[in-house]
Amino acid sequence: MIIYLRGSRGTGKTALARGLADKLGAQLLSKEELHKVLFPGEGQPLSEEKDGWLCDVLLQATAWNLEIEPTRTIVLDAQRAGHATEVPGLLRFSRALHQDLHVVECVQPGMESERGPRSRRCRPVEGHPDAVPRDRTHLVDMSAPASAALQIALSCLHASTRTEPSNGDGSRRSDRVRAAMSNAH
Repeated sequence: MIIYLRGSRGTGKTALARGLADKLGAQLLSKEELHKVLFPGEGQPLSEEKDGWLCDVLLQATAWNLEIEPTRTIVLDAQRAGHATEVPGLLRFSRALHQDLHVVECVQPGMESERGPRSRRCRPVEGHPDAVPRDRTHLVDMSAPASAALQIALSCLHASTRTEPSNGDGSRRSDRVRAAMSNAH
């Protein structure tokens, strides 16, 4: 299962991602942490090219980890800066890996970027082939205390049904990883 966190800057995505990974015994893959490790001391904002590259590295790591251990849960804190279209690509990516995708959107009412209809942020129009199912998209109000926000996210995730990933479709691992990566774009 892949749990993808998204939301505006400063809503608490990273703290929630850490909490979810800890409580679920999941592996946390974080763009911010990868950036710190690969480019120490660099304090300037990411260029669009570097941002996309870091996200691609995390997707490749996700694919490799799930190929090795398909029952593993990955918490992915890797939202691309300013890209609202990444969820359909991630849905295709998760399907290529035979994994469920859950989108946890961190919202904080009153923040400038939180105004507007929420129904279109996590998923395209209902019935579209790239639509993330309603039971796999979860809004978490981050204005609540951190422990309460974590409990809300956990409740949403536990309430959703999980289909076990199917194994072995006869293709080689590297072929499936390549296919999943191309589906993410």
